[in-house]
Amino acid sequence: MALHKRKTRFINFLIVPENSERTWNFNIRLIFLQAIGVVVAVLIGLVILGASTYWKVAELALDYNRLNEENIKLRKSLQKMDELREDLVRLQQFTKQIRSSLSGYVTIEKNSSADTLSLATTRLAELPIEQQKTIFNSIPALLPVDGYMTRGFETSSLFRDAHVGVDIVAPVGTPIKASADGIVEFADWTADGGNMVIIKHGHGFSTIYKHNLRNTVVRMEKVVKGQAIALLGNTGQITSGAHVHFEIWRNGIPVNPIFYVGEINRK
Repeated sequence: MALHKRKTRFINFLIVPENSERTWNFNIRLIFLQAIGVVVAVLIGLVILGASTYWKVAELALDYNRLNEENIKLRKSLQKMDELREDLVRLQQFTKQIRSSLSGYVTIEKNSSADTLSLATTRLAELPIEQQKTIFNSIPALLPVDGYMTRGFETSSLFRDAHVGVDIVAPVGTPIKASADGIVEFADWTADGGNMVIIKHGHGFSTIYKHNLRNTVVRMEKVVKGQAIALLGNTGQITSGAHVHFEIWRNGIPVNPIFYVGEINRK
């Protein structure tokens, strides 16, 4: 049996320059051109696939950005809800403290006909006016200085010691006022608090004023609400600048001054 030899196909290219008599003739195998065509087709397919993949990735990126923005808005809304909840808790605690302060003088009960509080019996109203003033003036509800709070009441902290008062910044030499009527229990120097004043008020209240430039009252002196008892300064070892450290104690336990003096502007 005779074997037939497979023919190799070629494609001839003839190049004839315009201003030259010399010509060029090229023979290229057909299989080589077919291979080039396959490579070009694969490249085109890859380009199309890459373009479609890019648009899908771009759509996913846009969706991710939208979800991220919505997540940020949701976190802000949750943070605002937490702040409102904290304000509500502070208001409830403030109301509780006021009730506790008036215990024995005012009896408060829920009004059955409406969701309001009414005074059922008031022994306070039966007292003389001067005695009523004495009771209310014994509650430390006056801010000792007008300024900005740089640190609030902290009973516990992971990184710092407990801070059982508030720090209020104001210019050096600003008069510090007594938060309520009382008797000066202490007016002297301490290593940590510098010049310090402690006033004992009625109904279990005491107030403390630290880091004073100078005390203007002495021990056992009687003071009234709003009276200047010291000048604001920066004395003592534990201080970071001119301010007054103000504390309120009730029956030997520190309480948040915000519950009595109200909100303080933050710097």
